[in-house]
Amino acid sequence: MIRPAHIVLSAVLFISVTCRPQFGALPPFTIEIEAAGTTVPGLHSFAMAQSGSRWLIIGGRTNGLHGFSSNDAFPTQYANNEVVVIDTTNWQYWTSSLSALPYSMADPLRSTNMQFFQDSAYLYMVGGYGFDSILYDNRTFPTITALHVDNLINAVIAGTPIAPHIRQVVNNNLRVCGGELFRLGTDYYLVFGHDFQGTYTNPPTPYFTQVYTNQVRRFTLYDNGTTLTVSNFTYYTDTAQYHRRDLNVFPVVNPDESFSIGCYGGVFRTDAQLPFLNPVYISDTGISIHPYQQVMSHYTSAGIPLFDTATKKMYTVFLGGISLYDYDPLTNTVAVDSLVPFISDVTTLTKHANGNIEERVMPVQLPGLLGSNAEFVPAGNISLYPNGTIRFRDFPNQRTLIGYLYGGIRANAPNIPLTWANDTVYRIYLTPDFSVSSPRANLDIELLTLYPNPAQENITLQFKINKEREVSTEIYNAQGQSVACTPAKNYPAGHHMMPVGLAGLSPGIYFLKLSTGHDYRVISFIKR
Repeated sequence: MIRPAHIVLSAVLFISVTCRPQFGALPPFTIEIEAAGTTVPGLHSFAMAQSGSRWLIIGGRTNGLHGFSSNDAFPTQYANNEVVVIDTTNWQYWTSSLSALPYSMADPLRSTNMQFFQDSAYLYMVGGYGFDSILYDNRTFPTITALHVDNLINAVIAGTPIAPHIRQVVNNNLRVCGGELFRLGTDYYLVFGHDFQGTYTNPPTPYFTQVYTNQVRRFTLYDNGTTLTVSNFTYYTDTAQYHRRDLNVFPVVNPDESFSIGCYGGVFRTDAQLPFLNPVYISDTGISIHPYQQVMSHYTSAGIPLFDTATKKMYTVFLGGISLYDYDPLTNTVAVDSLVPFISDVTTLTKHANGNIEERVMPVQLPGLLGSNAEFVPAGNISLYPNGTIRFRDFPNQRTLIGYLYGGIRANAPNIPLTWANDTVYRIYLTPDFSVSSPRANLDIELLTLYPNPAQENITLQFKINKEREVSTEIYNAQGQSVACTPAKNYPAGHHMMPVGLAGLSPGIYFLKLSTGHDYRVISFIKR
């Protein structure tokens, strides 16, 4: 990741304003995070693939967030010079040095913030920023590398030469770092990013140049195991909305179970040194900018994509990272911070079948300021769509290990922090609640609204039930804890109004659950 120095160092830019984001109800699952109790090579901004219980990791950095002078920005000694293999069954790991390879092959593999995608047996790596030993300067590489995952893993474990399992092709269309690489159908998409040449410092001159692609580049990749070619480039250009790098790009399953690509956050806007907020969705028929403004996790972070076939909802869980907004679980407030701090929040962005988006801070925090430039790696027994999205309905109705949080940058403070590469693996567990996510059909509650919102001392519920029922309410805070309730009272079928007192509740975001014993709905409100 490359951040202008004044965003990090100019404390006068900090703004603390409690905002009222469009937070919705909790998704129909809970997330738990626990350390795996093991230490592995600490890396961030790398490329990786997996084969069963084994991970293959290449490139990235061994230190933390880059510095801002020509001496400490991207020192060559912190470029990852090892191919790393980790076996999750016993957390044993092996390494193989890239130094035995020729410079032209090794340098792109030692780069950072490359784009990568695993397509079955092969890991493809595109571009990346790093030191060119021949030119003796830092640059963005114009290469695509194909690595045979199983053969390379076996070579690293056996200590045999790795060069026979690596092939490279040069193409200037691939001179990109800080974007993402995805496949839709038979085509590949190089999403956003930039071409960074020279040694990063602040101010920029005369040490580097930086050119955003402002594009999504669609192309054909042909690989028969011997011949590797890229061709048929199509360019989708938008100098305003596609001026992005260091963003989150995750797979999306659409309501009809076709696939698309979701792009979230990224920096920097052309009108301000701030992240983008509007998601971008890419399909094989076009690209659209969504009007929703994302609240959390605007820089590259680990993410978990899940699709619910019953409700047709697409869930994307963001694990920490760096964000324009930061949630404080002690005060239950969300504040904007133009320094764009490291965060420990876990948030879920829900895309409904009708296209609407809502977001929710989950009632769990990461064990530290983690997630930035990290990867979520699904467990080997998890049911996935071909694009890598988790099939939510295939879960047992119990706590399940769904994968791991590996690598990334760890910080000791939100702003102007000390940082290092995280060397602890975390297990991620998910517990579904299918009763919450079941489709609504022939149920009791047809309508639920409330006013005023925000509220101070009281709110009034308006609801409609289609059968005579006993109705009760319960209020939950942002951590999912019950903080107030009303006893059940009998109501006939029809429209009703119910006053609810808010005395004793601290200011913040709350969720009210209206229940009939046979049905319930949840609605959010803000207490001032």
